[in-house]
Order: sequence, then structure tokens, then C-alpha cells
Amino acid sequence: MRSLPLIVLLLAALAATTAAAPPLTVTPGSSLYEPGDLVVLRIAGSPGAIVGVEVRGPKGELVILKQVVLNASGVAVVAFTLSPYAREGVYTAYVATPGAMVKATFTVVMRPPVILVLAPPGVVRVGGEAIVYCFAYPGIELKLAAYVRPPGGGWEPIGEYETISSGGAAFRIRPEAEGTYEVKVVDIGSREYAPASAPVSFKATASPHTRCRVEAPPTAWLNDTIVINCSGCDSVLARTIAGDRSYACGESVVLDVPGPWVLYPVKGGVAGAPTIVMVRARLTTKLVGPSEAGVGEPITLRAVLTPAVPGVKVRFVEEGGEALGEAVSRSNGTAWAAVAFKAPGDYVVRAVPQPTSVIVASPSDPLTIRVLGERVYVRIIVVDAASRRLYNSVVEVGGARFEAPMGVAEAVVRAGDYDVRVLWRGLTVYSGRLRLEGGNVTVKAELYDLKVRVVDFTGSVVAGEYVELLNNSRIIARIRTNERGVATFIRVPPGEYVVKCGDASAPVAVPEESEVELRLPPPSWLPVLAVIAVAIVAALIAFRVFGKKRPSKC
Repeated sequence: MRSLPLIVLLLAALAATTAAAPPLTVTPGSSLYEPGDLVVLRIAGSPGAIVGVEVRGPKGELVILKQVVLNASGVAVVAFTLSPYAREGVYTAYVATPGAMVKATFTVVMRPPVILVLAPPGVVRVGGEAIVYCFAYPGIELKLAAYVRPPGGGWEPIGEYETISSGGAAFRIRPEAEGTYEVKVVDIGSREYAPASAPVSFKATASPHTRCRVEAPPTAWLNDTIVINCSGCDSVLARTIAGDRSYACGESVVLDVPGPWVLYPVKGGVAGAPTIVMVRARLTTKLVGPSEAGVGEPITLRAVLTPAVPGVKVRFVEEGGEALGEAVSRSNGTAWAAVAFKAPGDYVVRAVPQPTSVIVASPSDPLTIRVLGERVYVRIIVVDAASRRLYNSVVEVGGARFEAPMGVAEAVVRAGDYDVRVLWRGLTVYSGRLRLEGGNVTVKAELYDLKVRVVDFTGSVVAGEYVELLNNSRIIARIRTNERGVATFIRVPPGEYVVKCGDASAPVAVPEESEVELRLPPPSWLPVLAVIAVAIVAALIAFRVFGKKRPSKC
């Protein structure tokens, strides 16, 4: 099983909780992000609660780890920026307080590109109307802004447009002077697709000369062969999503690129009015996923489109039409969604691509997923005696081993009784038999805190002194006392130990004893100083006594 998070919470004390406390929740600002995006997590719970936040990538890699305090309204917002090189996949946000833990997922993908193809006239008469056609491949609805730059001028907005369901839009430009006009369109409203823009240009003259036109069918299928006829032109310029190509008049052309083919007649180096051929493609769809899953077990469904076409919306649906999720195909033609089933049974699932003006795709063959009621999704939460999560532990369930770097092991097992063992730093810190029926199960490891209070011979606390914890004469831990003279050893296994500070030591049994006091002996120089002090005092007394008995002179 894949490794789970490293740490969610760095808390030493439990916060008080009540049955009426608001439930802990975490909500991503979006279900879909792209590398380099700003991710926003909204956390809600009990006002003033200390909350640990951890985000893990699809391979278990740590993305962020921090601690926040919920405000008076019980809310905190955590924002962070993904690396521009962030791995694609499902990311998991873990949020925890000492008494609860929840998680939410979001997907990070490189949004599929949208290819914008513009078809302006090659040349237009000054004062006439130039109609510019725009197509968003593979036939999707977008909101666009169009701009024009007249000869010698700057960019001027033409307006905002929305492509229709076929992916097409058109806008008009009326040139007022001769010269080359530049046109560009910019995608301004898509969250599902990568930002896109496209520039083109056309010429305005007082008297256009090119009147020839390309003869071609309005629609065709991918890999069809057509003959490009253009009476009176020198050549034909074809603009596609793959770039521009040049053909001779009467040439047979294999339509090997889907989408619009914008065919310009070229005469004397000047392009005329375009003819548009829409080349459609038939896609096959394959659905990939597990054949079995447990109740509540997260699984991934993946649709593979052939040939690979990006930007196609794919719905994952159960037999009967209930939607499980929706995704957009990426550059490699794959789309995937994370789902979970709440009840046992046989689920028949299909991937259904949404047709466009370019692509025609039939649903995938059905995939039957058997969700087993006897297989349950279990989260075993390991804590120490102080209810702190036990990081970097290993949980064994019926002989199966699960890593729990953040103190939580997730497993899918058949409901029943299991021998469960927890290992931490090579030690068995819990061993018992548990009934696993799904959901969260908390086990308390035999790891205890030991507090050592150090005072001097007068009873005053001693701060900043090292205290050692020994087992069989071997030092296993060494820490300083704090300003209160206390050194706290955390997560100490049961056993017989000796605590030592300077010349003071004492045996201690864990967990029978949780606190012990060490009283430092007087310093070795103190008796000598006392003798000297007594001698000085005695000498002073003798001097006073004998000094009074001295006889006076007559």
C-alpha cells in the first residue's frame, strides 16, 4: 500500500471537546488545479481549535505542513502555491485536531490545450467588411476577447464573444486604410482548459484582385482523401491545428489532421477568401479500472481515447445514468476521476465522451466493479498514551503490513477480528485483537511521558541542566531542563530506567511512575567553605573575648 502522510499534527496537549462541538471540515477552493496555481483550503471547526494541516501529492510526497488556529467563527483559510513542476494526480489534504481528522482531495493536472484556429479573409477592400471566423478545437464552448491592430497603430478591442456549441464564433472588422491588419483572440473565461490565444493577419487594399476560390466539401472524415481544386490560382494554403501547409491546385490530399481545414486560394502571393472543410474523427473509448473494491474504498477510473484528442469532456456513469464524475481528456487522450461506492453490489460503469462538431465517440464497453460488503475501508489511527499521533509507525493487520508515516494506516480488509500489531522504531508498542468493520479505529500505543524535576540542595529549581535517561546503563535520551526545572521524556516504552542529572540519580519504573524529582547534592566545595567560615567566626569571637580582658596601663 502506498505510504501515507508524514505528520498532520504537532500538539502536545489535548484541547477540550464536547459532543456539541462543530464537526471539523476542510473544503478546497476548487476540485481542479494546475501546476503553479494558488490552492486555497477552507477549514471549519470549533473556534480557537489548533489544527494541523498537511497536503500530500499523488505519490505521497509532502507538499505543505503547517499548524493554524481557527478564529472566533471557527474558520481558517490556508493558501499555498503549487510548484510549476507539481506532479499530476490526486492530492489529499489532511486536517486534524487532537480529537478528529478529516481529509479532502483535489486534482492537479496540466489543463488540456485549446487550439484556436482563425480564418480571416486573405485580402479585403478598404471600407468593406472583413468577417473573421474562429474555431476552438475540438469544438468546445469558450469565452473569447478579440483585438485588432491597424497598420501603424496599437491593439484595439473588438469585443467579447462566446463560441457556440460547435466551437465556432465570428466577428467583423471594417478596415479604414490600406495595409496589414493584425488580429488576435484570447481565451478569457475557461477554467477547464489551458489559456490560449491565436494571432493572424489580413491585408486591406483599395482594389482586391484575387477572386478565385477553392472547391472542397464542407465536411469529411479523418484520413479521407479529397482533391483540392482551385481554378485560376497558383497554389492553395491550408491552415490546420497542426500549422500551415501548401498544396498544388488539383492535388489529392489526405486529411490526416482533425478539425477545421481553412483553404486559401493564392494568386500572385495574395490569399483570397477561405473555404472551410470540417474534418471529423471517430474515437474509440476504453475504460480502465479495478474489478473489485471495498465499500468506501477510493478507486480511480481512467478513460483512454484513441486517437488521442485533448479537451474532450468524459462522463463516468453507472448503468441507469447516475453520474460518478466528469473529467476532460489531457494531451495524451486520457481522462480520469476518483470515485468511491457507499454500498456493496455490482456496479456497471461506462465512460461516455461528449461529442463535438469534430469528434464522434461511442461509450466505452461496460466495466463491472464488484463492491464487496465484507471488504471494508479501515483507518487505523495510532496514538501514544498522551493521545498524540504516532508518526512513522508501522501497523500489521493479520500479517499484512501497512506504513503509517503520519500515524494513520489505511487498509481494505474483510470485516472481522484481526490481530493488530504496531511497531515504532523497531519496538512493538501495541499488540491486540481488534474487530474491524470499517471506519476509524484508534489504538493507543504503550508509550508514555516521563517528567523529571531537578532541584538543588536548597529546593530551588535548576534550569538548563542535562538530564539523562538510562536503560541497562545505556543512555537512550538526553535533554535539558526547562525554565521550570523540568525535563520531559516523551514516548518512553514500559520498563525500568534510571534518570540522572549530575551526581544525582534515581530509579524509575514506566508507566507506574510518570514524574520523579532529582535533588542535587551540595557542591563538593561547600563543606570546606563551611569549615573555613566556622573558623573565621570562632576567631572573631575569640578576638572579642580576649580583647576585653587585656589590662590597662596606669
